[in-house]
Amino acid sequence: MTTDAFQTDRIEVIPSGFLALRYEFRSPMGALGVLNLSAFRTGGRFQDADGRLWRMRRSHWWRRNYELRADDTVVATARGRGIRRMVLDLEFQGEPYLLEPTDWWGRKWQLLGPAGTALLEIRRRGVFRPGLVLEVLGPVAGELLAFAVYLVLTIWREGAAAAAARA
Repeated sequence: MTTDAFQTDRIEVIPSGFLALRYEFRSPMGALGVLNLSAFRTGGRFQDADGRLWRMRRSHWWRRNYELRADDTVVATARGRGIRRMVLDLEFQGEPYLLEPTDWWGRKWQLLGPAGTALLEIRRRGVFRPGLVLEVLGPVAGELLAFAVYLVLTIWREGAAAAAARA
C-alpha cells in the first residue's frame, strides 16, 4: 500500500494467528499489507506491501488519544470525543477527518474527509466470517486507511475487555 490514495475498492481484512492479532489487508489487486496488534497493549504496526512500516499506539494512558508514526514522526493523531468517546477526531497531514460509528452498537464505522464526505466504510464481515470489509468510497491514503482500521479494532477490543471485566 503506498501513500497514494485509493479511489474506490473493496478491501477485506482477514484475521489470523493466536487471538486474531494479525490482520491481512486483501483487495482484488492482491495483498496490500499486514496489521499486527499487540496482545496486551493498545499498540500495533502496519507494514504495507512495499515494506514501509507505520506504528500505532495510544498516546495517553487513560484518554482515547492515539497516534500513527512513521519512524519518529507523528503522521496522524486521533482524539475521542463525546460521552462514550466513540467518535474520533483525526488529523492527518494537517487535514481534519472524523471516524464515527454509523450504528448504536459500533459495528459499522465511517471515515469522513475534510469536506464531510464519506471516504471509507468499515464493517464486520459477518457473524460466521471473522474480519472486516472496507468499502473505499473516495480517495484515502493507505496509511490513513490502516490507522482507521487499527482504531476500530482497538475500540472493539477495549469494549470486549470491559464487558469481560463486568461479568
